[in-house]
Amino acid sequence: MKVARYVGDGKIVIANEPAPACPAGGLLVRTQASGLCSGELMSWYMDRKIPHVLGHEVVGTILESDDARFAVGDRVFPHHHAPCLSCEFCREGLYVHCAQWKRTKLDPGGMADVFAVGNENLSDTVKVNELRPRDGALVEPLACVMKSFRLSAHSGGQERTAVIGLGVMGLIHLIVVGEGAVGYDLNPARIDWARRQGLHAEHPEKAEPASCVYVCPGSQGAFDFAMQLARPGATIVMFAPLAPSQELRLPQDIYFRDIKLVHSYSCGPDDTAMAVQAIKGGRLKAEQVVSHFIGIDELPVAYEDMKAGRILKPMVLFE
Repeated sequence: MKVARYVGDGKIVIANEPAPACPAGGLLVRTQASGLCSGELMSWYMDRKIPHVLGHEVVGTILESDDARFAVGDRVFPHHHAPCLSCEFCREGLYVHCAQWKRTKLDPGGMADVFAVGNENLSDTVKVNELRPRDGALVEPLACVMKSFRLSAHSGGQERTAVIGLGVMGLIHLIVVGEGAVGYDLNPARIDWARRQGLHAEHPEKAEPASCVYVCPGSQGAFDFAMQLARPGATIVMFAPLAPSQELRLPQDIYFRDIKLVHSYSCGPDDTAMAVQAIKGGRLKAEQVVSHFIGIDELPVAYEDMKAGRILKPMVLFE
């Protein structure tokens, strides 16, 4: 089968490798759609995972099942990390700190013709038979945004909300928040894309004060801009990390202005469930955030184009 493997130095290759077997108590899945995550573009993050098959924004149909809850032919979204649901962290809803969550993964990854889902991963595997494959592949990124939205304690209504960065994750934030949200980006093409989706997008020069600010790029500059936007009592949500060589500098003013700083990393089963329901309800469609639907052999070029900011997001369709 074909797989997209990260080989280091910001490069991926398409390789032919043996398909996995169905694991005991698990599933064997034929991939239908798999999106390229912006996190998979961060060389400092990916280099420590070598050798690594890409793909966790994935949906597919079951070829073999060793679990009675899932039938052959079911379309499923499996989260690449899945919690035990019984440890101290899980009981507190801190799923990303669960030991099982940390050790679980898809075999070899979702950017492959076929992948295996281990028994432990089934705690966050959901049937999505009603969804188009391209929409089902958005469950994981939307679930991450649902967690971000939840942690911000966003009240909605007339609250002024800002989203910094209009890459795909910023766009999803803007779509989820809806009315009253403004997205900011330096890239005119991204601003234009957002506006064509009916979203309010502006250049940072036109920024207005906000009560909640979602920071999607992992950079000091993006955080500093959030501080400029934040009104007294505001919440700033850091959605992405800075590189390990960088430390986030917090101004003393964050204390005197009563600004709350929240970090949002990945997601858990509760967020997955909310994402599935939102997509079923038509709240997000692939065409709103995916600029290029491609075959797997086109992915190496698309990977470089997305990393360079020349395209918004590619998604590989396997059927």
